[in-house]
Amino acid sequence: MPRIISVTVLLLYSSVALSQMAYLFVKKGGHKKKVYVEEDRIVLELRNGTIYRGLITHLIDDTIFVNGKPVPVDSVSAVIIREGTKKSFRVSAEALLLITGGVALTTLGLTASKQAKFREALAAGLAIGYGPLLIYYIGSKISFHRKRFIIGKKFHLQLLDLRIPPKRSF
Repeated sequence: MPRIISVTVLLLYSSVALSQMAYLFVKKGGHKKKVYVEEDRIVLELRNGTIYRGLITHLIDDTIFVNGKPVPVDSVSAVIIREGTKKSFRVSAEALLLITGGVALTTLGLTASKQAKFREALAAGLAIGYGPLLIYYIGSKISFHRKRFIIGKKFHLQLLDLRIPPKRSF
């Protein structure tokens, strides 16, 4: 009998210690695209152009506290996922020299073996040598990943606070 009482008290004690968390959803229609909880990093852009970066310290009553500063949900114009970090396109001089030598050798080999005329051989050598560089350059400039959720057009913010408010002495 004491074992049952101790297990029951232990279960009740642990249920009091755990509390519900508040959630911040970025939704498109009815589908959740991103979920934030307290102590997550977030970057918010407000309607007046200011940007708040930092940890979500508290979510309560349609207010997001970023590093302790209150930000109303209605004043958020965008949630930024990725800052403007672009990959730099750099090719070393040594690599460029080796590619140019490869183009020259390919052109010379195809022309000397009479497999192609000079113009065709040069086009093939250029495509083989500089084609991968061109593909890499285009890939570094084009990104298909979303950088920000613009609030109001397709997306909206929903704050879900599941905490029971403390009793007030009135």
